[in-house]
Amino acid sequence: MKMKNIWKILTIIFVILFCLIFFRENYPSRIYYRLYSQPNSNISQVISFYGKFDCKNKIVFIGDSITRRMDWNELLGRKDIVSKGINSDTTNGVLDRVDFYLNQKPKGIFLMIGINDINRNIGMDTIKTNYSKIIDKILSNNVQLFIQSTLNTNTMERNNKIEILNKFLAEQCKLKSIPYIDVNEKLSENNMLSPKYSNDGLHLNKDGYIVWKKAILSYVNKL
Repeated sequence: MKMKNIWKILTIIFVILFCLIFFRENYPSRIYYRLYSQPNSNISQVISFYGKFDCKNKIVFIGDSITRRMDWNELLGRKDIVSKGINSDTTNGVLDRVDFYLNQKPKGIFLMIGINDINRNIGMDTIKTNYSKIIDKILSNNVQLFIQSTLNTNTMERNNKIEILNKFLAEQCKLKSIPYIDVNEKLSENNMLSPKYSNDGLHLNKDGYIVWKKAILSYVNKL
């Protein structure tokens, strides 16, 4: 066999092995969060921009890109929902911007946040502390709050942390009489985000949002 052919075969093998490792270790999602994790200064600009929207007597959906990717008015058949999802946002980001919305007196808030904290290896104690502060701020303003479980992913390492976070959230909701909506119940199989509802193991596809809609519709209709 000629040396040229050997190099071709070795190159093909290398490419195949690289692709297997690349997708097995979920590097697409990792690269996404490296590229789109914004510095604090840029996040502040986005927060300022979002703060200009009218939230008075509206239902506000607060979260990250998972929230941002859906037109909630269209999905839920409403005209009074304002989506405040910001790509790559964290519990700390929500804590910084929630006053923008509370000052405008919304009639309800649906909150889902936390996956970006976990992706960035932020300590669970910090995440819990931030979440507690967010909850207390909202409740102290007499705004109806609905906590939605942080979505599972296709990676067990992350899901183990998500399970800890969601257990904490469920306990806080019970303690403070807040509705806790377990969105994972229908979206997950064996504690993993079902591939039926996601194309990248992290964000939801159209079918996933329909399942989410069914989980929250009765709560939305109360407002």
